[in-house]
Amino acid sequence: MYIPESFIERLLNSVNIVEVIQKRRQVERRGGAYMAKCPFHKGGEENNASMKIYEETGTYHCFTCKATGNAISFLMKHDNLDFIEAVELLASYVGMEIPRQERDSTITNSTNINNRATEIFYKQLKEEAGKKTISYLKDRGISGETAKFFNLGYSNTRAPSLYEKLSKEFNQEELNESGLFGKNDNGEFYDRFRDRLMFPIRNIKGDSIAFGGRLLKDKENQAKYLNSPETKTYKKKYELYGLYEVRQIDKRPNSIFLVEGYMDVIGLFQHGVKNAVASSGTAFTQEQLRKILNYTNTIYIVFDGDDAGLKASWRTVEIAMPLLREDTKISFIFLKEGDDPDSFIKENGKDAFYGLAKNSKSLSNYFFETLKKQDDLSSIEGRTMSAKFALPLIKSISNETIKQAYINEASNVCDIDFAKLIQGNESKRQINTAQKEKPVVDSRSIIKKSVLGIFTALIQHPKLANSKIFNLINPDSKYSFLMDIRDIYIQHPNSAASIILEKIDQERIKKVFGEALVSEINLSEEDALSMIKDCMGLISQTYTEREDILKEKYNMNELNSSEKRELQQIILKKDKMSQDEEALIKNLSSG
Repeated sequence: MYIPESFIERLLNSVNIVEVIQKRRQVERRGGAYMAKCPFHKGGEENNASMKIYEETGTYHCFTCKATGNAISFLMKHDNLDFIEAVELLASYVGMEIPRQERDSTITNSTNINNRATEIFYKQLKEEAGKKTISYLKDRGISGETAKFFNLGYSNTRAPSLYEKLSKEFNQEELNESGLFGKNDNGEFYDRFRDRLMFPIRNIKGDSIAFGGRLLKDKENQAKYLNSPETKTYKKKYELYGLYEVRQIDKRPNSIFLVEGYMDVIGLFQHGVKNAVASSGTAFTQEQLRKILNYTNTIYIVFDGDDAGLKASWRTVEIAMPLLREDTKISFIFLKEGDDPDSFIKENGKDAFYGLAKNSKSLSNYFFETLKKQDDLSSIEGRTMSAKFALPLIKSISNETIKQAYINEASNVCDIDFAKLIQGNESKRQINTAQKEKPVVDSRSIIKKSVLGIFTALIQHPKLANSKIFNLINPDSKYSFLMDIRDIYIQHPNSAASIILEKIDQERIKKVFGEALVSEINLSEEDALSMIKDCMGLISQTYTEREDILKEKYNMNELNSSEKRELQQIILKKDKMSQDEEALIKNLSSG
């Protein structure tokens, strides 16, 4: 059962956000808005009022910590409520009865299909064709009890196919939406997973929403692991394999281990470590980290002992820094070359694995160790280069107490006043002078301002969401969220800003949207369309132009160490790399 979206919209249109917040905070009117001291950042209670509340839009925005939301999100954060509890409380304020109904039929049926497939795969594991899969699991030390706990299965190659079995219960459109099937050139359905060990990926409620499949023997032109594509019910960047299973053991574990693969989770579980999860067929994302932090404050991230593990560790630093809190402990475990969690615990046992956790490296220690290795810190040039490397990451920390601690330590390491650097005063100009280089264009700042401009235009003129200019966005790029926002506006053309805000999943996007809400720029429809076009152009050009410049400098052997790192980051963040770019990455790493 769930609460219909239409009711959420009516509820947000019915409540007065000022009155909601006023029940918990002292609110004062200033001009056309209201102000309150922000409860969501350290010092917010003592300092001047930094939270602005907009009665007309039903939203709030803190100018210090950038917290943005509507009445529902305020209650969730302030009163420590889940979504349903916050909605129920709001409904009680305005005397509205909450209707509850079954989920959208497409979503419900997709879930039902995946649950049925899980049952079929598990049954096939026990049949004659599944014997080799059972033998494989036994060879890996996985018991039948563990296999059942994770609902492991086998995708058959024999008739009848999975499609033939499920087509008796569901129609073609529903089966197509499930992600379990592909279509050949003749438009005929075929099973996506064939002759594979199957790992159901379950959501927090225990429903199967996707699958991973592993070949037991290497086959030419076939990937060892195959994962479900994204569907309405499965968004890779949000899901974690094993989280449902972890919470069956402990609803709020003291700690969670993040590992790379399905078998790592299962292997650890088999040996008594029952609090491990893995990213689901994708690189670890900030959304996944945020999800883990909903259930524990202590995370151990385990990296395989290879080059890919080292690269992943720094990417993890980048995504973790904005989420750091005083009560959060994120630590890294680096295995020896050739090891993975499954092989390590099999060889050394549970106690040795827990020993790795005791001797793990905190994120802060790893950060400063890496900082010290960037350049020769005995020279001014080396210290300034290291400072430039560290500055954007430290600036990304939202928690002021932690940010100050990093500022102090970075200042000691580099012998440079980072507080002044962050304030953007004379010290920054000194760094640029010491480097004797032209200032590097801050592409992230340009892109943020461009996104802010697009949001501002849409907020004031929602019907511009129908503009064909949005078709220029590659749906597979990192800017696909703009398409998501566009779609929200198209689907909810007459909705207030508080409702649009409710539909945005990513917290960082919400914050930028919140900044756009407080914009005092008044745009005509013509000017708003021009702003969208200009901003879209900047987004598409910024990275492309910068990449071209850096590649040209590389070819002329004129790249300094900072620019090498910058070029590496641009290429590594691409969804796909060409062979030339892969070679370039290797050369940059060795150089």
